[in-house]
Amino acid sequence: MVLATNLLANHTGAALPERIKSISKVAYPMEYYAEQANLWRLESSKNNMNPDAWLNYFRAARYANMLDRSGEQAFDLSAIVAQIPVALNNSFEFQYISFMNAVWDESRFEYLLKAHEIAPQRTEIYHDLVSYHETRGEQSQALFYLEKLFEAGEFPAELLAWNYNLLASVEPDALLLTYGDNDTYPLWVLQSARGIRKDVKVLNINLLLLDEYREKALTKLGLPAIDLSDCKDAEEMYLRVLKQIMSGARQPIYVANTMPEPVRLAFGDSLYLTGLAFRYAPSAFDNLAFLKNNFENKFLLDYLRVDFSPDSVSSVLAGMNLQYLPAFILLHQHYEASGEKIKAANLEPVMRRVAKEGGRESELNAYLSTYGQDIPVVESAISVRSLDKGLKKISGNFYAFDTEVTNGQYEAFLMDLVKNKAFDLMETCKSPRTDWRSLLPENYKNLPDSEVFKHAHPDDPAAPVVNISHEAAQQYCEWITKVYNASTDKKKAHRKVRFRLPTEAEWELAAHAARDAPYPWGGYFIRNSKGCFLANYDVSKEEPCKNCPSANNDMPDDGGFFSVKADSYFPNDFGLYNTSGNVAEMIDQSGVTKGGSWYELPFFGQITSRNTYTKPAPFIGFRVFMEVVE
Repeated sequence: MVLATNLLANHTGAALPERIKSISKVAYPMEYYAEQANLWRLESSKNNMNPDAWLNYFRAARYANMLDRSGEQAFDLSAIVAQIPVALNNSFEFQYISFMNAVWDESRFEYLLKAHEIAPQRTEIYHDLVSYHETRGEQSQALFYLEKLFEAGEFPAELLAWNYNLLASVEPDALLLTYGDNDTYPLWVLQSARGIRKDVKVLNINLLLLDEYREKALTKLGLPAIDLSDCKDAEEMYLRVLKQIMSGARQPIYVANTMPEPVRLAFGDSLYLTGLAFRYAPSAFDNLAFLKNNFENKFLLDYLRVDFSPDSVSSVLAGMNLQYLPAFILLHQHYEASGEKIKAANLEPVMRRVAKEGGRESELNAYLSTYGQDIPVVESAISVRSLDKGLKKISGNFYAFDTEVTNGQYEAFLMDLVKNKAFDLMETCKSPRTDWRSLLPENYKNLPDSEVFKHAHPDDPAAPVVNISHEAAQQYCEWITKVYNASTDKKKAHRKVRFRLPTEAEWELAAHAARDAPYPWGGYFIRNSKGCFLANYDVSKEEPCKNCPSANNDMPDDGGFFSVKADSYFPNDFGLYNTSGNVAEMIDQSGVTKGGSWYELPFFGQITSRNTYTKPAPFIGFRVFMEVVE
């Protein structure tokens, strides 16, 4: 993981604490906030009567906890509050810290109002004051603080343009469900202060977790109240609220594409992309025509084509602009397929700029390079029926292959490139051989091949392909998409599909297979009742397996020094093999792998764990996912 660099340093070279801005304005990795929390802790210990140090300490610690994917909380926020001297109780900072630390219910607003009373000029709490008045149905007061935020320059023109396009993504009189600050407050400004798309009803899903706000909102929609007190986490709350609304609301329902991906995935193929939002439709909906009209006739896009701002795009806005890419790619595919080459070409610079500023340039380049070379499928050694056979349904029209891509499958792809004279792609997609014996620990290098490779050689056609780049994996997906869609085999399962790498949330959905446990087999341990390992990891630090049929008392034994056949061990409940262990699997985000490998400790085989990489490696492969287009 790339760490944020603290550019401020004193003459000794020591890092200095930096004022912590709202994460909705500028976002850094978790490590940055953890470092800053510790620096501000030192500042508060030097002078515990410095309220500003306490506020920055708390905010940094809070953001570090929010971004920590390990599930652990590195900082005890309540303990930080308890350390603040009683003499600071009547300060703005103490009251605001207490508001942020309070349980997410209406009572927490008492601290907010007290903070505002102490320092009415402090604009950083105006967003929260808008939420307070919004939950109480006090629209005029909410509008007052929205105007104040607008006057203070809290909403850059680019952010307002993004939200304008979000509103343009929905039908008249629609209900739009949003998620965060940056896709809610600017919408309210556009509607209330500028009179834009006032026909759209905007509800924030996080505010809907508040009993008072939710009850009023559901009543206005003609829906019964629901209780969330038994929900185990926020995600379950979101889903319960959304299902209640979608089951009974009469107007068109849209979900902003900033909504967490696991929440969206729960609705399967009932969500149709229309731009920066998804239309909820239990039956078929022609989203492509709707999306095309939005893009060509409604969206404000000049700010994506030309940089009118003297400042570089903020990391937060760059991340929000990435939300355009799924819609842009869908449109680009449509323009290419329909022969509208000029429109496709005009869209590409916008796509490239958005991808570059959001750090997804390599992924987009891999997609565009296929269209740029426009290599037809003249001859293919890949069987369409074999592609259908290996697919397992995940949800709706979304599938995954039961194994990682094997050496044999990848070799067929490379042979296709040779037959179709795609020599440039051959160079990109080559898979260098690995000197496996050189990777053995010194004390095992004298073992015979029959022992080292007793269950399978990692170069076996049935073993996962490794040592390829992220771009090569994407090119493989694009190629088999062409092969499948070009096939005239009347027995193929679908007319048109798209093969691709999964998002992290999609990969986790497939690996969990509807079980709520750290490992794909639904358990918390890496061994079965006999002590046998359930997957292929680096178990050199584990006790040897004494009772397994393949036990080797000289070392821990999980079935292989390196990767073994792709269908080894037991599959999960979706029928997917080795979503934990064997080889780590690339996802759509370059530099991130999931599932762990023979080279990694079992911790990285947990479904929610992730690891990072900078180049191809002999322990990294990929699994292909598929979505049905027609």
